[in-house]
Amino acid sequence: MQAITLDLNNSINGLKERSPLGAEIKLSLQPFITFVEEKANTEKTAKINFYRYILEQFKQYPELKDPIPMENVHKYNTLFELIYTALSPIINEEKEHFWAISTPLAACFHYGTNAFYNVLLEPSTCTLKADLSLPSKSEMKKSVLSAFYNMVLHRFYNFSLTANEFTVNSIVDPETKLPKYYRLNVDTRFLTITANVELPEYDLNIVKDYIQDETNTLDILTKLIPPEIFTVEGISIVTLTDVTGEYALESIKNVMIDHHESKNVNYGKEISNALKALAGSDHLEFGLLPYLKLNNKLLINEKSGFHSILIKLAEEAGWKDEEEFDLIEDYLKHPRTLIFPEITEEEQEKYPILRLLWAKGIKSYALFPLYYNAKLVGCLELHTKESSHFNGNALTKLDLAFPLLAQLYQNIITDFNQEVAEIVTDKFTALQPSVQWRFNEAAYHYLRSGGKKRNLPVEQVFFKNVHPFYGAVDIRNSSILRNMAVRKDLSVHFEMLQKTLDIIKKKVCESLENDLPKKYEIWSKSRFEDLTDREILKTEDYLQRQIPAALVHLKDTHPELKPIIDEYFVWTAVDGKSYEHRDRYEKSLQMINLAVTRHLDVFNREIQEIFPCYFEKFRTDGVEFDIYLGPSIAPDADFSEEILYQFRLKQLKVLAEVAQTSHSLAPYFSLPLETTQLIFVYEKLIDISFRIDEQRFDVEGSYNIRYQMVKKRIDKAHVKDTTERITQPGKIAIVYFNSWEAREYLGYIKTLQEIGLLNDDLEYLDIEELQGVEGLKALRIGVTLK
Repeated sequence: MQAITLDLNNSINGLKERSPLGAEIKLSLQPFITFVEEKANTEKTAKINFYRYILEQFKQYPELKDPIPMENVHKYNTLFELIYTALSPIINEEKEHFWAISTPLAACFHYGTNAFYNVLLEPSTCTLKADLSLPSKSEMKKSVLSAFYNMVLHRFYNFSLTANEFTVNSIVDPETKLPKYYRLNVDTRFLTITANVELPEYDLNIVKDYIQDETNTLDILTKLIPPEIFTVEGISIVTLTDVTGEYALESIKNVMIDHHESKNVNYGKEISNALKALAGSDHLEFGLLPYLKLNNKLLINEKSGFHSILIKLAEEAGWKDEEEFDLIEDYLKHPRTLIFPEITEEEQEKYPILRLLWAKGIKSYALFPLYYNAKLVGCLELHTKESSHFNGNALTKLDLAFPLLAQLYQNIITDFNQEVAEIVTDKFTALQPSVQWRFNEAAYHYLRSGGKKRNLPVEQVFFKNVHPFYGAVDIRNSSILRNMAVRKDLSVHFEMLQKTLDIIKKKVCESLENDLPKKYEIWSKSRFEDLTDREILKTEDYLQRQIPAALVHLKDTHPELKPIIDEYFVWTAVDGKSYEHRDRYEKSLQMINLAVTRHLDVFNREIQEIFPCYFEKFRTDGVEFDIYLGPSIAPDADFSEEILYQFRLKQLKVLAEVAQTSHSLAPYFSLPLETTQLIFVYEKLIDISFRIDEQRFDVEGSYNIRYQMVKKRIDKAHVKDTTERITQPGKIAIVYFNSWEAREYLGYIKTLQEIGLLNDDLEYLDIEELQGVEGLKALRIGVTLK
């Protein structure tokens, strides 16, 4: 036991007064004496003798009927020890009992066990530990006020607040090098509280109306019942309970919550530290392995901060992925707890992978399977370089964390699968948020009707009476440019082949007829520009399949030809000189398509904010897009003609911006490309339905198919009685049937001319008669190109 007066009020930043309370606080043993006297008067067992003995000892100090001055506290150490004996179980180990006597409602301790003072003080200097985590001034004041008003309300109003406890974070344990946490409990049985004035009478049913929530409870009480009108006398009995294990589990729970809110944060280290605190050893290391699978294959290189020491060492040792997977798959088929308190030579023979651990100085290892709802969700690894810390006590404590870790693993697995599904849905399927509700509805009907159990067809998803919008950005003469690039590359390829064969003839023999496919000489440079598509396919087959096979055979039979033939294969590889022109074309095409796609993505976001609609784009040599707009797609939203006008204006505007962007990119193209822009205006409402076999929406009904037919035929249409295409680089062609549609678009064109997007060069065109379509007209307007 130690008799040291330790006043933490002077150590708490900003709290220099004796008490943060405001009430008059007095240290007194009289309430304890009164408590023992009452016990002595009612006790019927042998305990009465002990109570009488205590009272006799206290009678030797008649001055105790008055409060104890702070400077005289040390005179009563024998009485403090007697109090400890009376209140503590006889068989308690004093070195394990965190107990102290303090001034009422104040962090000022006068007498306590060695264990208590060792939590707070440096044993050698009797000064506060440097890294002791004390509550702040506000936390201390709130805790003291809460305890105080608990007493006041219980004593004078027969009412209690929720008990308030706070924790003390101790210094890092000198043995484990880990923080320890304690819960502070205060016994207030030996306190008396008196009011210095007559207290007001309150109906607590009315008072609680003012106390809206816990945050303002103490503020309200300090106004209704000021602490300054009270005097508190007696002693508080303080005990500390080690709750390090609870804190460790709470840390893991917090990680689970944080992971749910922010899935990309690395929490592996935090969990490892919590497990170390739970086990009570800093010498233990942990590996966390949630079993993530993609396409039913285990992912072992997942970058979420969770890792395995065994897999890491296997990779460093040069193990192949197949060996790692075989090892893991074998364990997954037969999951079991593996514990190696000391990795012996016999165990290394039986489990060769343990040699990797031994080589790194790891002496002990354990692997625990974790289950969620009886399903294996991952493993926990435990390893250490010091076998003495690998004991049954530590392993038993870790059992408490297994359910939490299993829940965390399940959350990680669920989140991973959900993220993959969201990306697939968002990036690779036609299902969009604007129509998701209708598919949900159909799925619910399917479940409710029992169609899933009976494997019946699902109901058709369709939307009636929608306004169609069609736009296209095409690469001018893309087919011609692609074919030219192919022919130029074939010519280069042929030259390389001829050069290689000439060298081979000189080194080996003049005659190669028996070693090469027949008639290679017919492919002459002069003929490439005149080749038909069928001949080009034959040429490519000859150069890319037949010749390589023959050259490989030559290399095997004539090893001295290896450098020459290898060089030829480098030249003619996909990234070699024989693909240079096609590569230039593809890079230019990709640059345009990327720019167009970005414009259309922004356009889609803008129109979705105006009114939910179905938007779909298609990649060809350029980009085409369909929009379907109508109240049937969003029945809960208000639809008006004004929305239709906004969509048409924005559609015209985005195509003008696309034309400007593609023109501004021209200096960066590997191969010069130009774009044309097209809009098809169709005034009639159509119906669309989802085609399950094609996983996309399409028009419904024979009449509506006319819309699709016109779309497919107008992109290559000519101006009537000419050979001029209606679509031209740097211009937008607006195709329509009726003159009133043209008048409407004149307003949109004027709006964009005023902001400098369109030129003043509007053309009115008649379109040649197409197969099954006649009467088409077009407006064509130039885009302001900067």
